[in-house]
Amino acid sequence: MSSASAGIRPSWSAIKKKDLRRYRRYLVDSGILQVTWLDTSGKMKMTRTKAINISARGIAFELPEAAMPLSMVRFQSDKYKVRGAGAVRHCRRVGSKWVVGLEFTEGLRWQPPTEDVVEPIPLNAPPL
Repeated sequence: MSSASAGIRPSWSAIKKKDLRRYRRYLVDSGILQVTWLDTSGKMKMTRTKAINISARGIAFELPEAAMPLSMVRFQSDKYKVRGAGAVRHCRRVGSKWVVGLEFTEGLRWQPPTEDVVEPIPLNAPPL
């Protein structure tokens, strides 16, 4: 190793900018879900909300309030024939809403499209 590169390490900001996700996220078009979750005080809440993106192992959507970290969240849409549960992996405020990222549980997987797609994609294609 040369002495010039021996002490060089990437900065934390450079690492944070790199996409470390294991699965590609697909933007979702008008995916409305009914969501049940625990707020940060442990109170059960329910709302209809918009899905933002989906991957083989998780989904992100908006909530009007924060969700308790690592808690279970249930979601469903009769229109899109989507139903499942996930564990809260992240929850962050974006404007007046909270964006919650779930990791699917209970063996749930979403099969991503095999062909080229134009995003945003419909929530029901292909099915969970």
